[in-house]
Amino acid sequence: MSNVNYSFTNQTSDGSLVFRSAVNSFGLDHITDKEISSFYTNFSSLSYLDTGLLPVDGSGLLSVRSAGPHTQIAYQHKPGMYYINWGSHEGDRNALKYYVAQPYRIVIADLLNGNILGARTFYSPVPITYPEAPLYHVNLPNINCKGYRGNGVGWICLYHNEDISNYPFNEKVAKILDRCSGTEAYNDANMNETDGPRFYSSNNKPIYTWHPNNWQSYSEDNGYEWTLDPDLWIPILVQDRDHQDKHYQNGHPLTFVDAIIGNYQAYYTDSLIPKPVNAIVRNDISISSNTIFNWFKQAYNSSSSSLQHIDPYANSSKVRVQTSIAPPVFSQEEDNEDYWNCETCGESYLDSFSPISTYNSDFICESCINEYYSWCSSMETFISNDEALYLNKSEQSVHISHSLPFVDYKYCESCSNGWHSSHPDFEKVIFVEILPEHELQHLVYVDHLCSSCFNQIMQDKSQPLSNENESPF
Repeated sequence: MSNVNYSFTNQTSDGSLVFRSAVNSFGLDHITDKEISSFYTNFSSLSYLDTGLLPVDGSGLLSVRSAGPHTQIAYQHKPGMYYINWGSHEGDRNALKYYVAQPYRIVIADLLNGNILGARTFYSPVPITYPEAPLYHVNLPNINCKGYRGNGVGWICLYHNEDISNYPFNEKVAKILDRCSGTEAYNDANMNETDGPRFYSSNNKPIYTWHPNNWQSYSEDNGYEWTLDPDLWIPILVQDRDHQDKHYQNGHPLTFVDAIIGNYQAYYTDSLIPKPVNAIVRNDISISSNTIFNWFKQAYNSSSSSLQHIDPYANSSKVRVQTSIAPPVFSQEEDNEDYWNCETCGESYLDSFSPISTYNSDFICESCINEYYSWCSSMETFISNDEALYLNKSEQSVHISHSLPFVDYKYCESCSNGWHSSHPDFEKVIFVEILPEHELQHLVYVDHLCSSCFNQIMQDKSQPLSNENESPF
């Protein structure tokens, strides 16, 4: 990375201040300018943020924590009477609606690259006013109590069935809270070996804490104040804050702060452990300089060369109009089976057919992977072909938004030859910059040519490059 320089400069044709990258290769400077406010907003979206525990008595955000492509939010719902949908199986169109009392509900959700990665939900008989407040198991289906594929305790089963990466932040929060509220029907078929009702029943808790009919009747007669009795609920016990995948019978109480800063798996495919923000906060974990530099590159590559305004209020209005007219989505799966949906073709598959995870943590079937995705060795994951650039000389693809030309790769748009920086002859590949005043500008319509293409064009014009500058490719 030593041959790339970043700087703020006003040495532009109009004297405006820009953020510039300059890559020097064999005496030639390859310069790219990005509009400074565009870079500022893109880099801000990847920067470190930790609000700490916010003062909330009723309902509201407890914390927002972010670093790099990952964001974690914690939200508290006040105690009260709430509607939940409860079916016999997944996609049950005849699911029943219950009106039941609940104590404080705590939702801890994770976003990755702007999309929902996963969410966990907990109970508390008191508001979360101090970090060490203990958390309690939720008495609902589709909740991980006793362990489920390595996901964190309290994990709620939410499919990755919608792209919300372009939503403003407030609408992302609203979408997550809605999906965790009970509007998506809980069901007795999936995860019944680890879910809340069975866990409460097996621990000899009163029937009105785990049977929906009795729960609703007791709530109608007694309101919601009874839910604030801590003896009714089961405290979550874990091995320690970095092993919080299930209830450990002789474990330690899981506190709010341990739930957010400890290591946990937010989804089946979640390999982001520890979470980047926790690697910054905790003194027993470190974060590499290469990781931070990659965020810097990502922000730079995502920035534009001209001013682009961001209006979250107008965007929020558009999202709400779209969601208000969108038809309801029902899952077509059958009873007593675990399914997953391919997020490209929409087909449903039994768990016996393992999904393939992509850069955005999407679940993709093998057929769609082969047709629409490419393997990116440097990121060790699959990326969409729309975001991939294939480098034939290295026989690998790079993510365009996460890679710097002439630093991470070299690519000639004229002959379509490309080299990754790991290629043994990467530094030997010479490119020529076609400046606006160059005589070839009207012929090639590209900013750079590999020396082979340049020599061929110049030879046709009887003006070849000197032999010492010729590329061996």
